[in-house]
Amino acid sequence: MRAAILPALMIAVTAATAQAQSCSIDGAAVEARIAELEPNHGMVLSDISCDAPTNPAHILMCDAANSPDWSLWRMGRLDDLAWIYAVENATGQDVDETNPPRDADFLARRDACTDEACLCEVLIQHTNDSLGGTSPYPQ
Repeated sequence: MRAAILPALMIAVTAATAQAQSCSIDGAAVEARIAELEPNHGMVLSDISCDAPTNPAHILMCDAANSPDWSLWRMGRLDDLAWIYAVENATGQDVDETNPPRDADFLARRDACTDEACLCEVLIQHTNDSLGGTSPYPQ
């Protein structure tokens, strides 16, 4: 079982690295930071439902989740994890990962985006704010 997981993970990281160029990010670094945060916050899910998105930002994110260039979706995953990490560090309290607190100001900025460049900028800024020096993005 382990032998099958490792090649799949390597393919995913390689694909993320190649595809992350749309936002000029290091996809492998994003995946590495996600891997560090998921063991403690893996139950946190996106607030975006891709069942029938109508908001342009949600459509872009969902399209990314279902395409070879899935860097925006993975950036969103990292941001979700980073926000919970930041909230727990700030409060000293564990959050309910099945119903986590959300940053309404960030969600409004993200959801106002109508193109990928805007989403990249907003996601990078929020993740950097949440993770500080441990963010995989330039600061």
